[in-house]
Amino acid sequence: MKLIAAVLAAMAFTGALVATQKEVPKDPVIVAYQDLIAKDLRLATIGYLLAKGSADFCRNKWRNLGWVLHDERQYPDLGLARRAFTFRQPISIAALVADGPAEQAGLAAGDGLFGADGSVVWYDLRPAKSGPSSERIDGLREEFVTRLSEGRPIAFQIDTANGRRDVALDPPTICASDFWVDVRPKRDAGADGVRVRVTSGLMEYVSDDDELAAVVAHEMAHNLLDHRPLIEVTKSGKTKVIKATEAEADRLSVWLMANAGYDPEAAITFWERYGKATGLGIFSAPTHYRWQSRVAMLRAEMDQMALLPTVEGRRDPPLLAAHRAKQ
Repeated sequence: MKLIAAVLAAMAFTGALVATQKEVPKDPVIVAYQDLIAKDLRLATIGYLLAKGSADFCRNKWRNLGWVLHDERQYPDLGLARRAFTFRQPISIAALVADGPAEQAGLAAGDGLFGADGSVVWYDLRPAKSGPSSERIDGLREEFVTRLSEGRPIAFQIDTANGRRDVALDPPTICASDFWVDVRPKRDAGADGVRVRVTSGLMEYVSDDDELAAVVAHEMAHNLLDHRPLIEVTKSGKTKVIKATEAEADRLSVWLMANAGYDPEAAITFWERYGKATGLGIFSAPTHYRWQSRVAMLRAEMDQMALLPTVEGRRDPPLLAAHRAKQ
């Protein structure tokens, strides 16, 4: 009986200790780091699904591994970063898109990238000399883009919880676009011809993933239709050209959303809510239509979309068909 009483007392003490530990708040910096990665994964997942959903119709394509990488160097406080995440190498996987190529290959968050073909280290393993920097991970991302563009499997070594292993990833081609979270609180988004940028402030403003998909699809549309080069070569009437590209991006966005399984109606609800709340703002005149006109344009596009038959649940967007015909 004494032994049982002692065990019960120990269990009660352990339970009280665990309860006490749970009540200890996390360091706010750790929370901020983890929140950023959660946003990175949310954006990467929505972007990946949009790119995959219309892969058969895009002229601009590349191969996406479906992961979020991060570097110890990018965090101002290295010690807190190591408490917040597992880094088996200085550059490691922060998160994985569900059912993406990297996850299908058995990789996991915390796995560390080491080198190519088991021999060449892809990046300088030494700590940063001063201050946080994204230079090293940006260079590694460019290395992946270059190797993936060669159209053959990409081989490298990775450190896992069970030791180092060789990996060869050969993801399919999908619509081109990369995605990154801009940590500013301002509600903003943009596209540079390759990447799609969405601010933390805008990600916190949208009501759900469907609304976020509406924003991402709009920006992705700019990249898929090569709007940036068109704007850059325009010598006169640039405002008119930009406004026309914004209309095209709106029109294509609902097709991309539907092909990825998102509700195109969310584009309507987002622009109505945002327009009524702000009147002007991130997507305003003179280079953008007012929100009432945008909603009418989106509605007309959705009516047209409803008239076209689907192939395996997807429709070929007319704007992408016209873009392919320019080849």
